[in-house]
Amino acid sequence: MDKRPNVTANDVKEGSCKEELSSGRGNHGPQVTPDRHQVTGKTKTKTGIKIGTWNVRTMLQKGKLENIKKEMERTGTNILGLSEVRWRGAGKIPSDGYTLMYSGGESSERGVGILVDPKHAKTIKGYWAVSDRVLLTKFKGCPMDINIIQVYAPTSKRPEEEVDKFYNDLEKAKSQCKSQEVKIIQGDFNAKVGKGRRDDIIGEYGLGESNERGDRLLEWAKMNEMIIGKTRFEHHPRRLWTWLSNNDETKNQIDYILIDKRFRNGMINIKTLPGADCNSDHNLLMSKIKIKLKSTSKAVKNLKLNLKLLKTNTAIKEQYTVEVKNRFTGLEEIQEVEQRWVKLKDALTQSATETVPTMKTTGKRKWMTEEILELMEKRRLAKPNKVRHKEINKEIKRKCDQAKEKWLNEQCEEIETELYKEPKAMYKRIQEITGRKASSKTGCIKSKDGSIIMEKDKKLERWSEYISELFDDDRNEDLTLQDIPEGPEIMREEVENTIKNMKTGKATGPDMISTEMMQALEGIELDAITKMLNTIYDTGEIPKEMLSQFSLSYQKKKQGATECEQHRTISLMSHMTKILLRIIMKRIRNKVYTEIADNQCGFIEGKGTANAIYILRQIIERTLEVNKDLYVCFIDYTKAFDRVRHEEIITILQQLNIDGKDLRIIKNIYWEQKATVRVEEETSNFQNIKRGVRQGCVLSPDVFSLYSGMIMRQIEEIEGLKIGGHNINNIRYADDTVLTADSEEKLQELLNKVVEESENKGLELNSKKTESMIIKRKTSIQNAKSRSKKTP
Repeated sequence: MDKRPNVTANDVKEGSCKEELSSGRGNHGPQVTPDRHQVTGKTKTKTGIKIGTWNVRTMLQKGKLENIKKEMERTGTNILGLSEVRWRGAGKIPSDGYTLMYSGGESSERGVGILVDPKHAKTIKGYWAVSDRVLLTKFKGCPMDINIIQVYAPTSKRPEEEVDKFYNDLEKAKSQCKSQEVKIIQGDFNAKVGKGRRDDIIGEYGLGESNERGDRLLEWAKMNEMIIGKTRFEHHPRRLWTWLSNNDETKNQIDYILIDKRFRNGMINIKTLPGADCNSDHNLLMSKIKIKLKSTSKAVKNLKLNLKLLKTNTAIKEQYTVEVKNRFTGLEEIQEVEQRWVKLKDALTQSATETVPTMKTTGKRKWMTEEILELMEKRRLAKPNKVRHKEINKEIKRKCDQAKEKWLNEQCEEIETELYKEPKAMYKRIQEITGRKASSKTGCIKSKDGSIIMEKDKKLERWSEYISELFDDDRNEDLTLQDIPEGPEIMREEVENTIKNMKTGKATGPDMISTEMMQALEGIELDAITKMLNTIYDTGEIPKEMLSQFSLSYQKKKQGATECEQHRTISLMSHMTKILLRIIMKRIRNKVYTEIADNQCGFIEGKGTANAIYILRQIIERTLEVNKDLYVCFIDYTKAFDRVRHEEIITILQQLNIDGKDLRIIKNIYWEQKATVRVEEETSNFQNIKRGVRQGCVLSPDVFSLYSGMIMRQIEEIEGLKIGGHNINNIRYADDTVLTADSEEKLQELLNKVVEESENKGLELNSKKTESMIIKRKTSIQNAKSRSKKTP
């Protein structure tokens, strides 16, 4: 940070702006403001909203977020940009009605965020965590959207390359904003633009002298037709500086709020609020801007029922079963499968809604106390007295440590009581307490042309497009099965045992029927479900909702996943479909297992990754013992589970000679299934799934093992290496495969054959992740030259 002393300013009137309000592009034509009304002396000034920026030093300190929210409420700030947050990862979190978007790196350094009050949180359309120095958030405005870019620029001590990267990231964020939209760029720029008007970008009310970083900011603002709003408003010097040195001798203006030239008359005022306090050496910089924000449409959330009560509360269970029994009246008289299904589904879901209480949303239990909040207010009032301020700050830290430790001890005691009762709930509580997140979300995805999509409706369109392309195939839509369907009747005992063994607490499919609802049934109700499943099994007609699924996307990488391809899709399907498929799978499993090779360690009971690793280590030891080299190739497929061809699945199952009714059900499910993507409680249009096995389906593991085994069967006769008279040329765990050979030529032959057979079956090797190596006694690891035919 540049610490040149500022130039002493004269006392001036506070809150006035002498700069002429000209049009955005020259001095001709009316001034354009966000609400498309020119600001004149006769125009009634609207209140506008308060948008601020604040370098908070760090949000890792206990109680910092509560402190900032309290200051927002006290100062009336609606949207507050935060610099130097120091949180790792990126995401969006709620906090007592407030919404915080944050963007950080892999370490607890830098980081930016935008905190929005409860009223305006409803106007957020989306965000993009560009980097640990740049965060873009889009708000729904009237008549145009508002884009706020929060930044934290490198200090003067950082190398020039880092500054270049910062401005490149800033340019990327700005390029995603449409020209007609309002753009506000704010934050700690670690730059001094100085005092005095320059190029109608900087007003005459700056502070001190400019420096090199300030000239860089001026150049960028000029090139992008933005003005540095802070310098346009005449204020007392104490309302100008934003940073104070530790010795109280140096005051600089290094935090700024920039706005488009064409919208500058919408900016009513900008000043610092030195009375605001969060234990930072920066002042809160506040702007009042005449813009209108509009709430976005929100999807109605389904009420979450406390379904555990069906197991623990006898009275509720009895009420539920009686209600279901009454609603099942007349079910057997309905012959049409779809109508019968609708009545059965409604009976289960409506009975649960009427008899089972909803989950209590008590909110996240906090450790923050009123005593600490009062101390924070005392610290704020003591800000002019540095010694007193420091004493209170120490007291706040001590009280925060004590309060959080007490709260954690209470949580641990509760967790211990849940250890044996609800292990799953225990792990969930631990994750809540530790604040662990599964992944960091960038808040956006890219379109096919590479542009960033932040809006929910457009993200849904893009995901729908991606799912349609990912699972598209030229399969035979008129495929018919020649054999006469045969198969034994589904017994009630099969249904009862299957339901009993299913895990609870799982997300439901589109039909909203949960496992808990079915586990509470007995007697006549179970008979009705058994008859429903037999009707489906005998006719081959499957209700539409049993063929539908929600697809949820999860990031594969921790940071910066914006491509759809960088996400993994998980299917949420009907639990009733799971029951039917579990029964079928149990019937055909013995035939399936006889076709799965011994060197497949995935999805096999009693085997796992440890087995595959152990086998490979044994092979390495054996080859080194006889002074031979071992050549291995680690194969990775691109979207292996999503590329499986449905016609090949049917061919494989036909060769197993399974019952015709089982085969027909499996075929109809694959040919008639549809999927919709769910994003923030809303769903896209349904798309046909023409290839792939669903991750989350009970059939998928065994089907994929058979499918990959069909490929590997073609290399059985190709020599890899001999151990104990056996030819060993591959080890597998699901789709991950290791090829083994005692020479480079043999390994190349194996790889070429695998590539050829994989392509014949629709699978493609990922050349970026497929690696080969030579293992020797003297030099442990070297790169081998083995490559697929397509690898240059």
